[in-house]
Amino acid sequence: MAEQRHTGAAEQSAAPGLATSAGPLLKVSNLIKHFGPVRAVDGVSFEILPGEVHALVGENGAGKSTVAKILAGAYSATSGSILFDGELFTPSSIRQARDLGVVCAFQELALVPDWTVAENLVLPSRGNGGFVTQRSLNARAAQVMGELELGHIDPQAILGSLALADRQLIEIARAISAKPRLLILDEASSALNPLGVQWLFGRVRDLQVQGVGVIYVSHRLNEIHEIADRGSVLRDGVSVSDFARGSWTDNELVSQMAGRPAGKQFPKPAIVPKGTPEIIGIEGLSSAGLNNIDFRLQAGEILGLGGLAGHGQTELLKALFGDVQARASSWRINGKNVSRLTPLSAVRNGLGYVPEDRKTEGLALEMGVGENLLTPWFRAFSWGGSIRLAQERGWIKNVLSALTVKARGPLQKAGALSGGNQQKLVFGRWLERNRKALILHDPTRGIDVRSKQELYAAMVKLAESGVGIVWFSTEVEELQNMCHRVIVLHKGTIVSELVGKQITVEAIVGAAVGKRGEVSA
Repeated sequence: MAEQRHTGAAEQSAAPGLATSAGPLLKVSNLIKHFGPVRAVDGVSFEILPGEVHALVGENGAGKSTVAKILAGAYSATSGSILFDGELFTPSSIRQARDLGVVCAFQELALVPDWTVAENLVLPSRGNGGFVTQRSLNARAAQVMGELELGHIDPQAILGSLALADRQLIEIARAISAKPRLLILDEASSALNPLGVQWLFGRVRDLQVQGVGVIYVSHRLNEIHEIADRGSVLRDGVSVSDFARGSWTDNELVSQMAGRPAGKQFPKPAIVPKGTPEIIGIEGLSSAGLNNIDFRLQAGEILGLGGLAGHGQTELLKALFGDVQARASSWRINGKNVSRLTPLSAVRNGLGYVPEDRKTEGLALEMGVGENLLTPWFRAFSWGGSIRLAQERGWIKNVLSALTVKARGPLQKAGALSGGNQQKLVFGRWLERNRKALILHDPTRGIDVRSKQELYAAMVKLAESGVGIVWFSTEVEELQNMCHRVIVLHKGTIVSELVGKQITVEAIVGAAVGKRGEVSA
């Protein structure tokens, strides 16, 4: 991919079907945003035509989400200019940006967990529009969900009771229902499986026909290939290149993002020898959402967990870590029978867990980076009621270095980090801690390609040292390329077990929608 510095929409060939007679819908020029001494955005420029999908790509901390939040009215720019439909655009709030036609579906959901789906869909769009009856609210929500083909979600359900993927769909639906002229999708697909992504692409293409511009922020390069007409690469808060559909390869784009040659995407884990010891063995596991699961994990094995969201994956992972009540006819960890498992006893038995939602389950955002890494380990570092600071700091430094976490130091609040660096913290707290098994719920969600490669390498290194890994991913390609074995859940039951060359995207997705594959006896 030849580097192109801000060539501008008018100088590039437009994507098929895009109007070229009018000027750009959006023109961003030398956008800068400071947070104290930190330059989060330090010179970003790009243009979007009506009906165009424009990708913003870059590593975690490159400034993509900050740009999205400036355009959505959540932040004010320090300097630079934004023209929307030829007019200076300086919204002072998300509400004002929405009223002017710019709406963002945020990666970190801007929804109210205690409200119903219908309330989350309808009430934010009404502003100060007066009293709304429950009947009209429900009718409007049903209309929106029907138009957007979301009939599988109950509009009367409490939002917080839904799987993360369904909550993400509601976030997207809420943004689309506001009838924007510019829609910003900030990692909106990060919690979606392949079917959810295709639903999203269908909605984006509908908007393109209407002349709506779309900014698509994603780390999933296959999605950028499929949906983006053009795009811009950000690195360290600066625009470094622009690209058009078909003009780049994955390695070229990753090199632009990182400023160095791309590494190998998927490292291959070593083969697990026959007779390798069992770390976790369960027969007849049942709970709310699970039905008679037989489960085993060997030392050094990377076991993938596939299936559509809401079919028992979250419940299984939480049960394995003792985070939900479950029963089984037999339950063993490291060859010892377990009668009752809690998160504390799971940690004591050598297990670690990366939860689904880093902000609500994985981190204390107001605490420092170091404190978040140490959360499960305060007893390990305690001596006579105090903390051995030298040992603590050394371990923190090793973890931050191993995962290249972009943080000013251990005292920086976790909430100030980018989403990808927050995810690294949740994963990193289990490194170098003599774990027997790690239970991972979509650990690469919302992180950039290079960070994924670092996590893949860390996982392979852990597996080769004998750590067993249970890994649920919404990116099926990860399971295909990284796992020794994959089990697929459908309606709380294992419907397919795939090994070796049986592990393909087609086999995993087919089993996920109810087409049975090979199930072990």
